[in-house]
Amino acid sequence: MKKLFLLSIVLVSQAAAAQFQVWSNSFDTPADLQGWTTYDLNNNGNGWVQGQNIYFNGTALTYGTSGTLRYSVSLVPTGNAPSFGTENDWIISPQISLEGASGTISLAAYIGRQRTTHLNFGRDLFIYVSTPQKPVPTLADFQAMTVDGNGNDVASPYRIIAGTLSNPFPNDLTQFKENLIDISAFAGKKIYIGLWSNRKSTGNNLQNINIDEMAIYASTFLGTKDVKKKENLTKITENPVNEFLQLQLNPGCNENKTEVNIYNMNGQKVLSVSYNRSVNVASLEAGMYIAEVSDGKITERLKFIKK
Repeated sequence: MKKLFLLSIVLVSQAAAAQFQVWSNSFDTPADLQGWTTYDLNNNGNGWVQGQNIYFNGTALTYGTSGTLRYSVSLVPTGNAPSFGTENDWIISPQISLEGASGTISLAAYIGRQRTTHLNFGRDLFIYVSTPQKPVPTLADFQAMTVDGNGNDVASPYRIIAGTLSNPFPNDLTQFKENLIDISAFAGKKIYIGLWSNRKSTGNNLQNINIDEMAIYASTFLGTKDVKKKENLTKITENPVNEFLQLQLNPGCNENKTEVNIYNMNGQKVLSVSYNRSVNVASLEAGMYIAEVSDGKITERLKFIKK
């Protein structure tokens, strides 16, 4: 069921520009929820899980073969869960870095329904931006996004949704439908994504969903464009690099204020240290990287290969 390898082709035809993957999660195994946080606020043991997709086979609910992020009843095939009418459950992603991303940024999700009667549904994505004062959000930060000052429900402007006239579900309940969300507003930020499921008599009332996988793509990344057209005065003295990145600093930089940030070719920051003539990169996997050297006034970016 995994289709994300097709996404860049689709986006090229739509936007006439390549899209590069920033982040993804296939939800194939329980290990894929490492770093995610779940909240079962009505304490009934039913909530967001990683597991096989669930669908109605004409007789009862049954398991499919795709690994998914799933929200449904905990009991299959009976389709029951204690206190299902009072569900109030969250799942919050680990930090997702868009620091190296710019241009058009799209979040892709592959959504599956569980019954033919589910003509359309989706999930609001409540997106929290890290700040120096509060880099990691709490559940309360996400809950605050769902209501206004009078306690009325507020829908997020970012929603994964399928089953609309323009984006109908496949007839086959074991198949998934792609949905794209523009999150370009978060370029250069570190974000967390929260999804909420609940049962309420009015307002937001979102249940029963299979998410085959999610990914974020951007049209521009550090390392996918020319790093710098003008000549850098900071030099890498040996390239390719084995264990230590040897740097000869730009004489105009303030050595005591200079930091070195290293990004992989997906634009993700993988190392951040204070400047040293010899930066230990032994922990990095083999491949191409970008070293960003900055004292706050002068910033230079240099490509290097880690052996």
